[in-house]
Parts: sequence; C-alpha cells; structure tokens
Amino acid sequence: MEAHIAPVSNRSIPRFVRERRWWLLLLVVWTVAVAFSLHAQIEQIRQQTTAIAIEGARNMFRMVLLTRNWNASHGGIYVPVTERTQPNPYLNVPHRDVTTTEGVELTMVNPAYMTRLIAEMAESASGAVFRLTSLRPIRPENKPDRWERQALEAFEQGIKETSGIEPSPEGDMLRYMAPLKVQESCLQCHRKQGYQVGDIRGGISVSQRNAPIEAAVQAGWHRVLLSHGLVFILVLVAGWLMLEMLRRRWFELGDKIQELQDAQSQLLQSEKMAAIGQLAAGVAHEINNPVGFVSSNLNSLKNYSEQMIALLERCRSGQASEADFVAADFDYLKEDLADLLRESRDGLGRVTKIVSDLKDFSHVDEAGWQEADLNAGIEATLNVVWHELKYKAEVVRELGELPLVPCIAAQIDQVVMNLLVNAAHAIESRGTIVVRTGHDDAWAWIEVADTGKGMTPAVMQRIFEPFYTTKPVGKGTGLGLSLAYDIVKKHGGRIEVHSEPGQGSTFRVWLPLQGGPAEEQHQK
Repeated sequence: MEAHIAPVSNRSIPRFVRERRWWLLLLVVWTVAVAFSLHAQIEQIRQQTTAIAIEGARNMFRMVLLTRNWNASHGGIYVPVTERTQPNPYLNVPHRDVTTTEGVELTMVNPAYMTRLIAEMAESASGAVFRLTSLRPIRPENKPDRWERQALEAFEQGIKETSGIEPSPEGDMLRYMAPLKVQESCLQCHRKQGYQVGDIRGGISVSQRNAPIEAAVQAGWHRVLLSHGLVFILVLVAGWLMLEMLRRRWFELGDKIQELQDAQSQLLQSEKMAAIGQLAAGVAHEINNPVGFVSSNLNSLKNYSEQMIALLERCRSGQASEADFVAADFDYLKEDLADLLRESRDGLGRVTKIVSDLKDFSHVDEAGWQEADLNAGIEATLNVVWHELKYKAEVVRELGELPLVPCIAAQIDQVVMNLLVNAAHAIESRGTIVVRTGHDDAWAWIEVADTGKGMTPAVMQRIFEPFYTTKPVGKGTGLGLSLAYDIVKKHGGRIEVHSEPGQGSTFRVWLPLQGGPAEEQHQK
C-alpha cells in the first residue's frame, strides 16, 4: 500500500492583495467593460431607432404602391380640375379631360400623377418627402439626384431596397428607396419607351429629417449613460470595499499563519533537541564503555610507570640488582604497554566519532548546501543512534554506489535519524531494520524498512501531520515524521510509504540529483 503526500500549500500573501496599485488593473478592466457595454447599448438604440424609422418609410412606400395599384386597376381616375389639380400635360391618352352633364370639368389622374399629388400633401402634413423618379423620366422634374441614381442603378443589379443618411440643406435626412416594376397597366404610358412587364421602371424615394431620430437616440443615450454610470460607481465602491475587507482578512490570516509557523518552528526545534536529548542517554552509554576501559588502561599505565621510575631510581643510586630486572619482566611489559595504548587510542577515537556526529545533529539548521555523500551521512547517523537500535533490531546495510547529491547534509541526516528511530519504535520485539540506497538518472533514494507492526491506511493518511502520533500520551510529540517531510519537500524531493498491518513499513526518500538553493527558493 502506498501513501501519496500532497504538496504544502503556498501561504504567502499574493502581491495583488498586498499592494493596492494592482487593483487599478481591475478598475481598468471594469472601465473598459462598462465603456464597451455603453457603446454597444448606444449603437443598439441607434440601430433600433433607425430600423423603426426605415420601417416607417417602408410602410409609406407600401401605401403609395398600394394606392398606385388601385389607381392602375381602374385605368386611372377622374377628379375635378382645380387650381392645384391641373390636367397632366405628360399624359397622352384619349379622354384625358371630360365634362360631366352638369358641366363639371374632370381630368384623368394616372398612378404617376397621383403619386406626385400625394407626395405634396404628405410633405406639407408630416414633413416626409417622397417622390417618383426614374433613370428615363417622362417628366423632367422626376430626374433622380445623385443618391437616387445610385439606388436606381443598384436596383438594375437586383438590389431590393436601399437606405442611408444623407446631408441636405435642411440637415441630415434618412432616405429610403425601393424599385417600381413595370406592370401591364403601366404600358399604356410607357410602352413607347421600350419597357416590358417586369422591368425596373424607376423607384419611389422616401426622405425624412434625421433630427427627430437623433433626438430619440440622444434620449435613450442619456438613460443608458445614467444607468451605466450608477452601476459603474456601485460596483466600483462595492468591489473596492470587498477588496479592502479581503486584504484585511488576508493580512490577519497571514499574521495568524506566521504565529502558527513560528510556534511550529519552535516545537520542531524542541522536537529536534528532545530527540538529541533522548539519544544522549544512549550516546552516554556508548561513550562510557570506551571511557571506562581507557580509564582502566591509564591506571595500569600509571602502575607500570611508577614501577619503571622506581627501578630507574635504584639503578641511578647503584642499588638495583639483577633480581630487580628479572622481576620487571620487560617482554611482557612491552607487549602490554602496546595493547594498552592501542585500546586507549581506539576508545578515544570511538568517543571522538560519536561526539562529532552528535555535534553535527545539534547544528542541523546551521549547515549550508553542499555536494554530500549520503552513504557517509547514513553511517554517521547509525553511529549516533546505535544505542537506540542495537537492543531492538539487527541493522542490515544495503548501500549502493551513489553520486554526490546537492543537499543540506545535516538535515538529510536528521531525516534518516527520524526514520531509523521511528522504525525502532515500530518493532515490538527483536526485529530487522534494512537501510538501502540507490539512484537513477534523476534521483537518489534512501530506504528504511522495518519488520515492525505496520500501519493501517487511516494511520498512513496522517503520519506526516504535525503532532499526530499513535504512541501513548507523553511518549512522543508527533513531530518527527512531520519534520522529515518538511525537510524533504524543502529539498524538492518526496517521501513514499508502503505499509500493511503486521507486515512492517518501508519509507523511501527521493532526492533530486540536480538541485540547490535556487530550486529551494523557487519552491517557496
């Protein structure tokens, strides 16, 4: 079974929250968004208003066209001749003018003439102007202007209608124009021009002042501007207040986290010191053995030296006899002195090694990055914790050849020591602890396996949590494996755990072969 450990979350306060000047980016984004929405709304109002006006012009065209068709369906209509309605000089048909039995003079009004009469009435009543025009007009006054000519030429290409805003002496005008197609009734007047049914005879253009349309757009623009302005200010104020609250809360949280980190650092330091203190008794025992026989050897050397000095004194005074030299037994003395000195030197070397290794652990946070020999560090760690291990387990070394690994060597030794002590505590009776090392192209690994009681999945999910321990109250702080985990993550590595209840546990530490302070800083 394997436990996968999630990376530690980044608890630093983001610069966006910490420095208010970055909030201006949100202000710029919000301003651009509101401006874009405002522009889109204004354009939509303009398009809708223009579309309504064009639809009005289109309806006017349809009404005129309907009226023309009604007129054409009756072959023209007769109306009384008045000062305003004079006979149409361009209408050459029989019976154009007639007189009723009562003596009323009537004149025929054809569709074109009626269109002109209606246009004059519409202009005086509503201000809308529409006129009949053609590229080949019979009546010269129906000659198209520039815009109408372009529209008529477009109709010849199949365009159904056209519209636009055109300047004029009276101001900008909204113009609309649609084509008129030749019908059978139109040939009465236009057959001689060569038209056939279905040809584009001309068109009717409708013009109305754009000022009322623009006034309606301006009114809508002001409403939209007011609503967008209110929303912009409300969201700006609310957003700024929320960011201020978030900033304040984040700083408060940062302070609390810093306090917790400081407290955890103190507890971890206490745990490291407690671990060293716990090992001190075993180390003292390991030191007492060589110190004891060194002390005994010094007593023997003292006795030998006193005997030699006494013999030399007798020789100098001439009182020494041959029996004295025989009693001295120089051959045994020479051999024993060599053994005493060798044993004392070995014992002092053992003491020096233990003290040196213990000193390295006591300064674990003062060491720097270096290219370290992990196998040598493991041997030194085993030397320090030997008293903790030798009564609980047989230690088997399976150390492979390793390249030098960039790390803080003393901290990695701390990790190994915690794993070894943890393995010893997991063994209830005599067992075995195996220490292995190896590497691949990118990673070096250290493995500590024990034949202890193992762990359940629930325990494995929490073993690296600070203060979590399965030991009885007062027997452990639950910081040993947490400290090991933090150190390994600081080095850019990871810890894998395999364990089953009753089958022991295996911890494997992976360390990158390429790393150092730059990578460490990057992870922070």
